[in-house]
Amino acid sequence: MAHLKRILLVEDDESLRTLYKEEFLHNNFEVIEAEDGQLGIDYALQYKPDIILLDLMLPRQGGLGVLRILRSMPETKTMPIIILTALPNPEYQAMAKDRVSGFYLKTKITPAELLAKVQAVLKEK
Repeated sequence: MAHLKRILLVEDDESLRTLYKEEFLHNNFEVIEAEDGQLGIDYALQYKPDIILLDLMLPRQGGLGVLRILRSMPETKTMPIIILTALPNPEYQAMAKDRVSGFYLKTKITPAELLAKVQAVLKEK
């Protein structure tokens, strides 16, 4: 059997986490959930996911901080990361731009569209 792709979902909103998790589980992904930024960093190092979905507004370490830390470590430097945010903040987008595989507003993307984006990024990898 093919290796399941492992996705790390760093999102503090439980209902959104569940929504995304269901979509990925139904499409043969292994899903690891982190409800805050510090856990996101810990789990990225521990589980070595194939891709990370990262919210920006997180307790215990904001998404941009998580991104900066993950990009500074050899183990996670090249890991694909997709930012998912509720904030259409051009400043955040500019800060993250060259360091992520995508930047999407939660209100503008469905779980199925997100799945397609993740699959496209993983194909490029």
